[in-house]
Amino acid sequence: MQTLVCEKCGTQLKCGSTKDRSCWCMNLPNMTGNFVLADSFLCTDCLTAGQAKAITRQKKKQKAQRHVERDFRSAP
Repeated sequence: MQTLVCEKCGTQLKCGSTKDRSCWCMNLPNMTGNFVLADSFLCTDCLTAGQAKAITRQKKKQKAQRHVERDFRSAP
């Protein structure tokens, strides 16, 4: 794992990306308005314009709702 520094705010984070596994940042939307981020690193907060925690909470709610709906459909 390598330590990366956010180019915008200076936050240090560990990158778990490998040849076989992408990093967590690939699962977050780029809300910076700058879609040319090749060879640059932004932390979760900067990448999502301060919305990383809210996005993660929303994704968890959506996943839970899908499970409830799936269980409801499979009930006798």
